[in-house]
Amino acid sequence: MRIKIVIALILVSFSSCVKDVDYKLDFEGSKLVVIANGQANNNLTAFVTQTFKPLTQIDNPDSLLINDAFIEIFENSILVDTMVLVENGKYKSNMTLKENHEYQIRVKSDGLGKVVSQSDTVSLPAKLINASIINIYPEKDTTLSYKIYLDIDLVIKKSTLFPYNNLTINYFFNGITQEDYLFLSSKSDFIECDNCFNLLDNPCTINKGNGLYEIKTQIILYRPDFVLDELDSVQFVLETYSSLAEKLCQAGIDLEEYYNNPLPFSSNPPADFSNIEGGYGLFLLNSVDSATVKLK
Repeated sequence: MRIKIVIALILVSFSSCVKDVDYKLDFEGSKLVVIANGQANNNLTAFVTQTFKPLTQIDNPDSLLINDAFIEIFENSILVDTMVLVENGKYKSNMTLKENHEYQIRVKSDGLGKVVSQSDTVSLPAKLINASIINIYPEKDTTLSYKIYLDIDLVIKKSTLFPYNNLTINYFFNGITQEDYLFLSSKSDFIECDNCFNLLDNPCTINKGNGLYEIKTQIILYRPDFVLDELDSVQFVLETYSSLAEKLCQAGIDLEEYYNNPLPFSSNPPADFSNIEGGYGLFLLNSVDSATVKLK
């Protein structure tokens, strides 16, 4: 009898706590969204759109694009350029970015006000001193080759001022390019070589001293119906960033997602990371070094 009474009291307690609550999503009004990036010795590019009201269905995302933005570029706090519209929502600088220079952009549009990016510096690049493919062979025990194994040896000279790196791999065959990553630039407790842009400071990299680091590992190219003889060359692309890249990674931001899928963009819930003051988005710069190994 005592057990039944206790259960009844628990049920009454739970049922008495059930309450309907009206929740209203706040909307601060449309804000500018700017996603801008650039590399040393290349132009700065920017994609400009705007936020929209939460729970609103956007049938035509292109309607959010901003084509009347006025974008100024400041180099070491001095106005040096105004970006030009190249296509819907996309802008490009007339100038190229310089290594070890600090940049900032200011953007304004009629009806949407003005936003200012935080400053970022074009990093002095780490250098690929050597890139070698020691061995290459197809997957065994299968009639169709879906995997190609490559044993690689890379030697990298670290950038002392900007120790934040990522390395991508481009495979070239029959006029086609396939991109892959050496290690994932993500935050995870389950990936041994996870680096969050600390490419040269993870368990899969050998510190050889004097700022030199070696990566000896096996990479796998996945491609159905692949013929090994079709592979012409392999390119290793080493990117160097400021500390902003690590902050993005720690916040769980996927750069590819930011760059390739910026629409639609709702401000509620707010973005996990933004360095655009007065609005939303990302302003990130880097430098690049590369080495290509020809197989033919």
